[in-house]
Amino acid sequence: MWKDWFFYTRSQRRAIVILLVFLVLLIFLLTGEKMSKGKMEIKVEPLLIADSLYSKVETDRIERERNYKSKTYRREWTASVKDNKRNITSEKVVNDEIRKDSLRFPKQEKYSPGIIIDVNTADTSILKKIPGIGRVISRNVVNYRNRLGGFYDVRQLLEVKYVDSTLLVWFQVKSGVFRKINVNKADIDELRSHPYMDFYKAKSIIDFRRKRGRISSISQLSMFKEFTEEDIARLEHYLSFE
Repeated sequence: MWKDWFFYTRSQRRAIVILLVFLVLLIFLLTGEKMSKGKMEIKVEPLLIADSLYSKVETDRIERERNYKSKTYRREWTASVKDNKRNITSEKVVNDEIRKDSLRFPKQEKYSPGIIIDVNTADTSILKKIPGIGRVISRNVVNYRNRLGGFYDVRQLLEVKYVDSTLLVWFQVKSGVFRKINVNKADIDELRSHPYMDFYKAKSIIDFRRKRGRISSISQLSMFKEFTEEDIARLEHYLSFE
């Protein structure tokens, strides 16, 4: 066959080559068209599958959102119901306590204007009859009076917590100071427990007694650097030098 090829003329060989090339191109075209049709057919199926998957995913998402909102609503509703029950319970407890207090401490009858009370003898039940004074202030007055040993001036009431000047019109000092501290016998704890004393004042008295003996008068205390003129003026009502 190859020997016969060389017997053809140049123009004949060229025509055969062109024919062969044409046949090859025709075969490629036909083969490519079939492959493209197959590809088109194959592409349709993935699109259908993708659409179905998307639909399923979207359906699941909507269902999850619906379940989440339902659970959130139930949780908020439950919390709201619990809060309401808790508030009702708290209000009931407060109301019960108020009712118990009203039964335990009935409404106090108050004095009319013009009544004057001895500040050194009135107990808490009498003090609570004064307008503006309740359990707390009456207890504070009695406790501070006991620490002092009695009031010598009604203005000392202003040193009591929660007492203001409007309450002073109800009081006067009829009986004097009922307890004094013996400067030459009291120990440091008894001295420092008085509201007008402190540790340093008490210590100066103890040190002087230990070194020099008895203290004769309040004027002797005025020479101690720990005592001011105001201290001396207030303490002279509560100290004895026997």
